[in-house]
Amino acid sequence: MDSPADYGRFADSAPRSGGVWFGDLNDTEFEIAFYEQILQRQPDYVQVLRVLGELLSRQGMYDRTLEIDRRLVELRPRDEIAHYNLACSLARKELGLLAVGELDIALELGYDDWEHLEVDPDLESLRGLFEFKRLLDKYVVTDK
Repeated sequence: MDSPADYGRFADSAPRSGGVWFGDLNDTEFEIAFYEQILQRQPDYVQVLRVLGELLSRQGMYDRTLEIDRRLVELRPRDEIAHYNLACSLARKELGLLAVGELDIALELGYDDWEHLEVDPDLESLRGLFEFKRLLDKYVVTDK
């Protein structure tokens, strides 16, 4: 890949974004760096935070994902998806009781994608918790 040095005497015209050289990044790394640059200018840009959180999670960058998800809940406290994603981030960090609490809020706010919740690998660390089972019992409607 090109680097600023490859441009020789034209190095000043090498493509840059906010002083960051993107030439050696793969597509996902580029996207993450790109969205992080946007957040430096607009830290409350909800759509960018959502996309960045998803990209970071896919890359296994769970500490930064947790920061992003906490910020989204702060900005959108009545958003069930933001709370669900925060629950997933907390679960990935082995913070089970906090994750169950956020999941409870997500469900209370209207999160209802049960098929996804049942198989979501992000929630795997919660499946053995009594509190998680109790939470599911609270919301699952059974026909009798």
